[in-house]
Amino acid sequence: MSRGSTLIARWRALDRLHGRIENAVERRLHEDFGLSLREFQALTVLQAGTATAHGWLYLQDLAAEIGLSQSATSRLVARLETRALITTSSAAHDRRSVDVHLTPVARETLRRGTPLIHETVRHTVEVLADEGADQVLLRYLRNDDGDGPPAG
Repeated sequence: MSRGSTLIARWRALDRLHGRIENAVERRLHEDFGLSLREFQALTVLQAGTATAHGWLYLQDLAAEIGLSQSATSRLVARLETRALITTSSAAHDRRSVDVHLTPVARETLRRGTPLIHETVRHTVEVLADEGADQVLLRYLRNDDGDGPPAG
C-alpha cells in the first residue's frame, strides 16, 4: 500500500472510531439527561471559562469550541436557556457579547455527566478493541504508549 493510501486508510479508521464513540456518548447523554453531545459540550466550555479572558462570551468563540456555525450555536444557546441550564444577558461593555451563566441544574448535569461520558468512552473503546478496530488508534485513546493525550 502506498504512503498516501495508508494515510487515507488510517484517516478512515479514525473517522469510524470517532463516529462510533460519538454515537455512544450521544445516546447516553440523550437517555440520561435529554441533551445532545453539542449541548453538553457547550456546558463544558462555559464551565471551563473558555469564553474570553474578560469573562464574557462571543458566540463565535463558543461556536468554534463546539464545532457549530454561529446560527446553530445561537439556537443551541436558546435551547439551553429554555431548559433552565443557562441564563443570558446582554453584556454592558459590548453589545456583540453575551454574559452566560450556568445554573445549578447545569452544574449538577456536568457533575453527573462527566463520569458518565468517561465510562461510555471507555466501554466503547473496549467494544471496538474486541471487534478488531485499529489497535494503534485505540492505544492512543487509552494512552497505553505515553504518546496520547493525558488520561483523565
